[in-house]
Amino acid sequence: MENTCDGEYHFMRTTRVLTSIVSILLGFSLTSQAAPAVANTARDPQALIHGAVEELRMAIVHDKMAINKDPNRAITLVDRIVLPHVDTNRVGRLILGQHWRNATPEQRQQFVDNYRRLLLRTYAVHVSDYADVKVEYLSSGGTTNNSKRTVVRTRVSHAGNPASNVDYRMYLTANGWKVYDVAVTGISLVATFRAAVNSEINRYGLDGLIARLIEKNSRPLTH
Repeated sequence: MENTCDGEYHFMRTTRVLTSIVSILLGFSLTSQAAPAVANTARDPQALIHGAVEELRMAIVHDKMAINKDPNRAITLVDRIVLPHVDTNRVGRLILGQHWRNATPEQRQQFVDNYRRLLLRTYAVHVSDYADVKVEYLSSGGTTNNSKRTVVRTRVSHAGNPASNVDYRMYLTANGWKVYDVAVTGISLVATFRAAVNSEINRYGLDGLIARLIEKNSRPLTH
Protein backbone atom coordinates (compact mmCIF):
# COMPACT_ATOMS: atom_id res chain seq x y z
CA MET A 1 0.00 0.00 0.00
CA GLU A 2 1.23 3.53 -0.76
CA ASN A 3 3.12 5.42 1.87
CA THR A 4 0.61 8.29 1.93
CA CYS A 5 -1.44 6.49 4.57
CA ASP A 6 1.71 5.65 6.46
CA GLY A 7 2.83 9.26 6.21
CA GLU A 8 -0.54 10.52 7.44
CA TYR A 9 -0.43 8.08 10.34
CA HIS A 10 3.13 9.05 11.25
CA PHE A 11 2.34 12.76 10.98
CA MET A 12 -0.71 12.62 13.24
CA ARG A 13 0.82 10.08 15.63
CA THR A 14 3.80 12.35 16.17
CA THR A 15 1.48 15.27 16.85
CA ARG A 16 -0.64 13.29 19.31
CA VAL A 17 2.28 11.74 21.14
CA LEU A 18 3.76 15.20 21.72
CA THR A 19 0.50 16.85 22.73
CA SER A 20 1.40 16.79 26.41
CA ILE A 21 4.82 18.27 25.70
CA VAL A 22 3.38 20.93 23.44
CA SER A 23 0.76 21.84 25.99
CA ILE A 24 3.49 22.55 28.49
CA LEU A 25 5.40 24.72 26.05
CA LEU A 26 2.30 26.61 24.96
CA GLY A 27 0.82 26.89 28.41
CA PHE A 28 3.62 28.53 30.34
CA SER A 29 2.97 32.22 29.81
CA LEU A 30 1.17 35.06 31.50
CA THR A 31 -2.14 36.54 30.47
CA SER A 32 -2.11 39.96 28.89
CA GLN A 33 -3.66 41.40 32.04
CA ALA A 34 -0.70 40.11 34.04
CA ALA A 35 1.94 41.35 31.58
CA PRO A 36 3.52 43.85 34.03
CA ALA A 37 4.66 40.89 36.14
CA VAL A 38 7.13 39.98 33.40
CA ALA A 39 9.28 42.99 34.23
CA ASN A 40 9.32 42.02 37.90
CA THR A 41 10.40 38.47 37.18
CA ALA A 42 12.75 39.15 34.25
CA ARG A 43 15.72 37.98 36.36
CA ASP A 44 13.84 35.04 37.86
CA PRO A 45 12.69 32.64 35.13
CA GLN A 46 11.44 30.11 37.68
CA ALA A 47 9.09 32.69 39.18
CA LEU A 48 7.86 33.47 35.68
CA ILE A 49 7.10 29.82 34.98
CA HIS A 50 5.42 29.39 38.37
CA GLY A 51 3.21 32.44 37.83
CA ALA A 52 2.34 31.25 34.35
CA VAL A 53 1.30 27.80 35.55
CA GLU A 54 -1.08 29.24 38.11
CA GLU A 55 -2.44 31.80 35.65
CA LEU A 56 -3.18 29.09 33.10
CA ARG A 57 -4.67 26.76 35.69
CA MET A 58 -7.11 29.43 36.88
CA ALA A 59 -8.09 30.29 33.32
CA ILE A 60 -8.78 26.64 32.47
CA VAL A 61 -10.82 26.05 35.64
CA HIS A 62 -12.79 29.24 35.09
CA ASP A 63 -13.68 28.35 31.48
CA LYS A 64 -13.79 24.56 31.79
CA MET A 65 -17.51 24.13 31.12
CA ALA A 66 -17.43 26.47 28.15
CA ILE A 67 -14.35 24.72 26.77
CA ASN A 68 -16.01 21.31 27.10
CA LYS A 69 -18.91 22.62 25.00
CA ASP A 70 -16.74 24.39 22.46
CA PRO A 71 -13.04 23.47 22.20
CA ASN A 72 -12.51 26.50 19.93
CA ARG A 73 -12.80 28.59 23.08
CA ALA A 74 -9.59 26.97 24.32
CA ILE A 75 -7.80 28.03 21.14
CA THR A 76 -8.69 31.65 21.84
CA LEU A 77 -7.65 31.29 25.47
CA VAL A 78 -4.28 29.67 24.79
CA ASP A 79 -3.54 31.94 21.85
CA ARG A 80 -4.08 34.99 24.03
CA ILE A 81 -1.92 33.60 26.82
CA VAL A 82 0.91 32.20 24.74
CA LEU A 83 1.93 34.62 22.03
CA PRO A 84 3.61 37.37 24.07
CA HIS A 85 5.85 34.94 25.93
CA VAL A 86 6.88 32.16 23.55
CA ASP A 87 9.23 32.99 20.68
CA THR A 88 7.25 31.16 18.01
CA ASN A 89 9.49 32.45 15.21
CA ARG A 90 12.56 31.07 16.94
CA VAL A 91 10.81 27.75 17.61
CA GLY A 92 9.70 27.57 13.97
CA ARG A 93 13.22 28.32 12.76
CA LEU A 94 14.69 25.62 14.99
CA ILE A 95 12.07 23.07 13.90
CA LEU A 96 12.60 23.74 10.19
CA GLY A 97 16.35 23.48 10.70
CA GLN A 98 18.22 23.41 7.40
CA HIS A 99 15.00 24.06 5.47
CA TRP A 100 14.59 27.48 7.08
CA ARG A 101 17.65 28.77 5.24
CA ASN A 102 16.19 27.95 1.81
CA ALA A 103 12.60 28.94 2.58
CA THR A 104 11.17 32.25 1.37
CA PRO A 105 9.92 34.77 3.96
CA GLU A 106 6.36 33.84 2.96
CA GLN A 107 7.01 30.12 3.45
CA ARG A 108 8.61 30.76 6.82
CA GLN A 109 5.65 32.77 8.05
CA GLN A 110 3.13 30.28 6.67
CA PHE A 111 4.90 27.42 8.40
CA VAL A 112 5.15 29.20 11.75
CA ASP A 113 1.50 30.34 11.63
CA ASN A 114 0.03 27.02 10.56
CA TYR A 115 2.17 24.77 12.73
CA ARG A 116 1.34 26.90 15.74
CA ARG A 117 -2.33 26.71 14.78
CA LEU A 118 -2.18 22.92 14.55
CA LEU A 119 -0.56 22.66 17.96
CA LEU A 120 -3.13 25.01 19.45
CA ARG A 121 -5.95 22.91 17.98
CA THR A 122 -4.41 19.69 19.29
CA TYR A 123 -3.93 21.21 22.70
CA ALA A 124 -7.44 22.69 22.78
CA VAL A 125 -9.03 19.24 22.61
CA HIS A 126 -7.19 18.19 25.78
CA VAL A 127 -6.90 21.49 27.62
CA SER A 128 -9.21 20.50 30.48
CA ASP A 129 -6.91 17.57 31.34
CA TYR A 130 -4.28 20.02 32.59
CA ALA A 131 -6.38 21.77 35.22
CA ASP A 132 -5.16 19.34 37.90
CA VAL A 133 -1.51 19.10 36.85
CA LYS A 134 0.95 19.21 39.74
CA VAL A 135 4.28 20.93 39.19
CA GLU A 136 7.32 20.65 41.45
CA TYR A 137 10.04 23.25 40.84
CA LEU A 138 13.52 21.78 41.14
CA SER A 139 16.17 24.27 40.06
CA SER A 140 17.32 26.72 37.45
CA GLY A 141 20.70 26.88 35.77
CA GLY A 142 22.81 29.53 34.11
CA THR A 143 21.13 32.59 35.60
CA THR A 144 24.12 34.74 36.44
CA ASN A 145 23.94 38.52 36.13
CA ASN A 146 25.29 38.35 32.57
CA SER A 147 23.55 35.16 31.50
CA LYS A 148 20.93 35.37 28.78
CA ARG A 149 20.09 31.67 28.76
CA THR A 150 18.77 29.36 31.43
CA VAL A 151 17.00 26.08 32.05
CA VAL A 152 14.13 25.87 34.53
CA ARG A 153 13.79 22.30 35.77
CA THR A 154 10.49 20.92 37.01
CA ARG A 155 8.72 17.64 37.66
CA VAL A 156 5.18 17.41 36.30
CA SER A 157 2.58 14.90 37.51
CA HIS A 158 -0.77 14.05 35.94
CA ALA A 159 -3.37 12.05 37.83
CA GLY A 160 -2.75 8.35 37.34
CA ASN A 161 0.48 8.83 35.37
CA PRO A 162 4.15 8.71 36.39
CA ALA A 163 5.84 12.06 36.99
CA SER A 164 7.96 13.48 34.17
CA ASN A 165 11.02 15.70 34.41
CA VAL A 166 10.37 18.77 32.29
CA ASP A 167 13.11 21.29 31.48
CA TYR A 168 12.28 24.70 30.04
CA ARG A 169 14.95 26.26 27.88
CA MET A 170 14.65 30.00 27.98
CA TYR A 171 16.56 33.06 26.88
CA LEU A 172 16.42 36.69 27.91
CA THR A 173 15.14 39.29 25.48
CA ALA A 174 14.40 42.99 25.80
CA ASN A 175 10.83 41.93 26.66
CA GLY A 176 11.76 39.40 29.34
CA TRP A 177 12.42 35.66 29.38
CA LYS A 178 10.95 33.54 26.58
CA VAL A 179 10.65 29.78 26.16
CA TYR A 180 12.17 28.38 22.97
CA ASP A 181 12.32 24.65 23.74
CA VAL A 182 11.11 22.08 26.25
CA ALA A 183 12.76 18.77 27.09
CA VAL A 184 10.64 16.03 28.67
CA THR A 185 12.67 13.24 30.26
CA GLY A 186 15.59 14.48 28.21
CA ILE A 187 13.73 14.50 24.87
CA SER A 188 13.69 17.89 23.14
CA LEU A 189 10.40 19.12 21.69
CA VAL A 190 12.25 21.01 18.96
CA ALA A 191 14.50 18.09 18.01
CA THR A 192 11.58 15.66 17.88
CA PHE A 193 9.44 17.92 15.74
CA ARG A 194 12.42 18.74 13.51
CA ALA A 195 12.80 15.05 12.69
CA ALA A 196 9.09 14.67 11.92
CA VAL A 197 8.96 17.85 9.81
CA ASN A 198 12.12 16.91 7.92
CA SER A 199 10.53 13.58 7.00
CA GLU A 200 7.40 15.36 5.77
CA ILE A 201 9.38 17.87 3.70
CA ASN A 202 11.48 15.13 2.12
CA ARG A 203 8.26 13.42 1.08
CA TYR A 204 6.04 16.35 0.09
CA GLY A 205 8.29 19.41 -0.11
CA LEU A 206 7.91 22.50 2.07
CA ASP A 207 4.90 23.79 0.12
CA GLY A 208 3.33 20.35 0.37
CA LEU A 209 3.85 20.30 4.14
CA ILE A 210 2.32 23.76 4.48
CA ALA A 211 -0.66 22.69 2.33
CA ARG A 212 -1.20 19.66 4.58
CA LEU A 213 -1.07 21.86 7.67
CA ILE A 214 -3.61 24.26 6.16
CA GLU A 215 -5.91 21.37 5.26
CA LYS A 216 -5.73 19.89 8.76
CA ASN A 217 -6.41 23.27 10.33
CA SER A 218 -9.52 23.69 8.16
CA ARG A 219 -11.19 20.59 9.61
CA PRO A 220 -13.90 21.07 12.24
CA LEU A 221 -12.52 20.93 15.76
CA THR A 222 -14.16 18.20 17.86
CA HIS A 223 -13.41 16.49 21.16
